[in-house]
Amino acid sequence: MDKLWPRKPIQEVPVPGKIYFVPDGRYFPSSIIYAQKQQVGFFRHPILILDVDSTIANFYAMTKEPPAAIRDLNMAMRLGTSAADEGPAVLRLAPGSDIMLQETWINLEQRFFIEWRNLDEWAVNVQVDAADFSKIASRVAELEAQQNRFIYKPLLRAMNGIQPGMVIMLPNHPGSATFGAPIIVVENDYPDFKYLRVKRFEDNINFNPAAKRTKGSERRMSLAITKTLRLGHDGTPVMLLEPESPAMREESPARHM
Repeated sequence: MDKLWPRKPIQEVPVPGKIYFVPDGRYFPSSIIYAQKQQVGFFRHPILILDVDSTIANFYAMTKEPPAAIRDLNMAMRLGTSAADEGPAVLRLAPGSDIMLQETWINLEQRFFIEWRNLDEWAVNVQVDAADFSKIASRVAELEAQQNRFIYKPLLRAMNGIQPGMVIMLPNHPGSATFGAPIIVVENDYPDFKYLRVKRFEDNINFNPAAKRTKGSERRMSLAITKTLRLGHDGTPVMLLEPESPAMREESPARHM
């Protein structure tokens, strides 16, 4: 077993935007972090603090090189080396901040939380400009909107603010081939929701005679989801996406249950 690295525990409530260090997990075997991540390689890495709620700190993990899947899905943001603005995909440093000793990326795959007293100080004083938190929020919103394209891993978020018309992912049962399927929220009476399922026209035998499945929702019970205003199949109306919304990957109807 590896030798335990000595700790340098933080003494004050962590500052949002500042870089801290998650020490060896053997120091806190009963931490809530183990309900989210258990791999040994997750620990002994720097993290970016997003916010602090009482005794709990929310954070994103950091890495010197994003994993291939994270890179391909553009699910990471690079930490800059100065206070200069390098664009929406790079987080600039706060004035007076030290710099990381090597190129570093923020992994947006999942937002984690941990008891902040389990964190250590980072080797140098590195802090992201608070104004650039909006870049993170914008990118996460884009990733959530694109989940109808990339069924990868759901990004956790509070559901009480979900607006009707949003396309989100409904998780499948454990053991399913995919994590979930897209749905359109039509009513939010949190914690209860009403929604319509989203399916591909290509998979519905009533739209595609060559479809492998022998059953599908009736044509009159489906509405096309489109980026442009037009008539749908058989003269039906369409569900129009907002101008800033990405398009669906394939032609997809919302299906009345």
